[in-house]
Amino acid sequence: MSLDSFYQEIQSLEEDCKSLTGAGKTIVLFRVALETGARDMGMVGVLHLISRLMTTSLGIMHDDSSYSFEELLDDFEVESKKPN
Repeated sequence: MSLDSFYQEIQSLEEDCKSLTGAGKTIVLFRVALETGARDMGMVGVLHLISRLMTTSLGIMHDDSSYSFEELLDDFEVESKKPN
């Protein structure tokens, strides 16, 4: 499954949760991301990724074209680094 497909699937699930507030949805997604990331990358890797996401997000919000989420993920792509 591609990252875009996964995002679309999560977004459609999120839209079905009408009773949750925006903050509630954020907390659920953040918790799932932390738990999954900690299992696959370790907590130090997750904290580093969160830091990079915040920096990249601020760069994008500041209209700095040198920041992108795609490049950020290259450092964390576990599947491409597993030995065959």
